[in-house]
Amino acid sequence: MAIFIQPKDLGDLLLVEVAPGWTKQKATLLGGANYAFGQVLAKVAGKYQVLDLAATGAAKKAAAVLGEQIGATAGDTPGVVIARGAVVAINELVWPEGITEPQKTTALDELNALGVVARAAL
Repeated sequence: MAIFIQPKDLGDLLLVEVAPGWTKQKATLLGGANYAFGQVLAKVAGKYQVLDLAATGAAKKAAAVLGEQIGATAGDTPGVVIARGAVVAINELVWPEGITEPQKTTALDELNALGVVARAAL
């Protein structure tokens, strides 16, 4: 008997959406990277990118969560981010390699300040 594993979709990540069209938004992802579904993102100069924990300023501050998987190695690419008014599944969040627990706590606090609250899925 074959077992089929269904790919993740937005319903796995986005547990509560305050208002369709407000919670999610179209965004530009900075080229040069592959972005994972649920990636915690920073926003620098109007473009979203993976948190850069070694950086200073906006590149180090959590600003949204990516609602899809995006390959942007060829250049800036459009995508959908969860930017406000949402509850997201904490176990679906993707963090930069090497992030520490205190850094995760800070990033979760930054998202919370935007109204993006991470909780365990029921």
